[in-house]
Amino acid sequence: MVQETIDFDKELANAQREHDESVKILTQHGYVVDMTQWMTIKDYAKKYNVSTQVISNWISREIIPADSTMVLPELNDIRLVKDQVYK
Repeated sequence: MVQETIDFDKELANAQREHDESVKILTQHGYVVDMTQWMTIKDYAKKYNVSTQVISNWISREIIPADSTMVLPELNDIRLVKDQVYK
């Protein structure tokens, strides 16, 4: 088994840059979003060890309610999911 090496400083810097850009765009358009409560589907999948396809299925079946998702057109229609456990 090959161990993948992760450059945490680089990943953290990338995440911070993306976060800052997102907040800037949202603020410019009048949105105020607590980004500590929301995450991308990809990040949610990693955190809770499920596939992005499962999460999309949960959204379409309303296991994840509509008020727990958000689409941001200013960020190429990125979909955010509220950071909580769904079942």
